[in-house]
Amino acid sequence: MVLVLAVTEIVVAFLFSSMLPPAVRPLHAALELLMILGGLGLVAALVRHPHEVGEEHVILRTAFLGDVTLPRSAVRSTSPVVRTVPGRGPRPVPGEPGAVACSLESALNVAVHLDPPVLLDLGPAGPVEASTVYVSVDSPPALTEALRCVVPPRTA
Repeated sequence: MVLVLAVTEIVVAFLFSSMLPPAVRPLHAALELLMILGGLGLVAALVRHPHEVGEEHVILRTAFLGDVTLPRSAVRSTSPVVRTVPGRGPRPVPGEPGAVACSLESALNVAVHLDPPVLLDLGPAGPVEASTVYVSVDSPPALTEALRCVVPPRTA
């Protein structure tokens, strides 16, 4: 979505710049360049640091805003949700004491259910004993499938 907005902004910047007085165009071009580069940087951060499901841990990332690491043994299930939680990055969910939201935006589409609950340090928000982590993912079925694939323990 951010990539689409960045590409659209390039087209709109040229159209809008043609309507501005010539004296203001260099300032407008500089501001547009910063905004477009910021959008492309955000896309690059998301592509380079996707969520990760491993044998020992599930890491839910929010690009440059931090991540939440869950022990793989505590993740019991996932379920699709349509939910909005104000804010960005890992944060407590208002009105739901055992819940944490972990996303770059306020829209969330998957609930990861934990048993036993996991103590998560959310920085300035303080620690939360989380039994549910709401997250935004590109493909909820892919996350569910990755969590189902359990690698057998290694024997020496």
